[in-house]
Amino acid sequence: MRRLVQLMATPAKALVDDKVDIIVERLAPRQPVTLHARLVEGTARFQSYAHYRADDTGRVAVAKQPSLGGLYSGSDQMGLFWSMQPSPGQKPGLRLRKKDVSAPYLVDISVHEGHVDMMVEENIPSLVTTTVERWYLGDGVRRIPVREGRVRGTLFLPPGKGPFAGVIDLFGNTGGLAEYRAALLASRGFAALALAYFAYDDLPTDVFGIDLDYFEEALDWLLRLPNVQSHGVGVVGTSKGGDIALSMAAHMDKISAVAVIGSFSAVSAAPLRYRGTVLPCLRLRVEEVVFTKEGFADIRNMLEDSSKEPKACIQVEKAGCPIMFVAGEDDLQTHAVFHAKQAIARMEAHGKTNYTLLQYPGAGHLIEPPYTPHCGLYYHSLFKGCFLAGGEPKSHAVAQADSWHQILRLFRTHVDKNSAKL
Repeated sequence: MRRLVQLMATPAKALVDDKVDIIVERLAPRQPVTLHARLVEGTARFQSYAHYRADDTGRVAVAKQPSLGGLYSGSDQMGLFWSMQPSPGQKPGLRLRKKDVSAPYLVDISVHEGHVDMMVEENIPSLVTTTVERWYLGDGVRRIPVREGRVRGTLFLPPGKGPFAGVIDLFGNTGGLAEYRAALLASRGFAALALAYFAYDDLPTDVFGIDLDYFEEALDWLLRLPNVQSHGVGVVGTSKGGDIALSMAAHMDKISAVAVIGSFSAVSAAPLRYRGTVLPCLRLRVEEVVFTKEGFADIRNMLEDSSKEPKACIQVEKAGCPIMFVAGEDDLQTHAVFHAKQAIARMEAHGKTNYTLLQYPGAGHLIEPPYTPHCGLYYHSLFKGCFLAGGEPKSHAVAQADSWHQILRLFRTHVDKNSAKL
């Protein structure tokens, strides 16, 4: 009689930074099986697979037993999630980013007989299948579109009355509005403002039209809300959003903590106006872009050398708050480790010690919340081409998990006055 294989994935509904425990039971002793994970987001399809062998009782516990092959090897509870890759036959440069945070990722997990290459084989019958929900938006979190003065974005508020610690969330040169990280921050207890600053609504069409006063207006608006703590906010910024976050810390005294990911240490690409003055920038040098034989762009040397343009360097020594630099050693966009160390050297030269450097071997540019599939190549909608981002999947996954929890700790310690009283 054929065994009825059991597959359990718990919790079946959780936030994206929560771990999932995957257990297969009622297999034959020492039976080889393939575990397969698949999700569809819009028109994009992602999948992963790993090979396991049941123990003597016919059981596979993903958290305890090693994968013997597939897209990752060794014991890794969340390997099926972070090792996902775009399914074959799609355009290069796919990046998994949640556009509608009001709906979860639906991840189908299945078990198949034998050790199979699921990236090649299709329509393989499964022994058993289950689905887990992966959410950025936690239960009770409120999503509020923001259109106040010049400020454009989305505010996410945790359940309850607060007041909550405020965080401003900034992304980079892709423009538009990305809500997923702010939604997750709110799900972890922060009043998080996903702030757009160009290529969205009636905002400037590119970075050449932005000014630092806009971010100060957003800061002041957030601090005036009755359910937000009024002493100051945290700022998290990726890439171009990172140098904006550093500029805010250098010029605004209501910034309580900053975390920058893959950031420059200087104003990048376009001069930044502020209170009637102009902060110089590192200019673009398109002639320094190198293309691979596939036509993918390596832009790591596209900006001027910041060591030769000191006027463009951000005056981080003026920041009165702690600054966390998150830098991948294989960042193929910003030379993140170099820029982090350059900013730190500037701080140390002025006797400042209010910094932390999280430097990750094998990590690339796009360090996202935990268990997000590694993206070493992405399509840039404004430049209409694919950019190299760098990183090796397993090392990048380590960086994502570690840096996220350290960023949360930074904000809980230095921004959340309620947490500080505990």
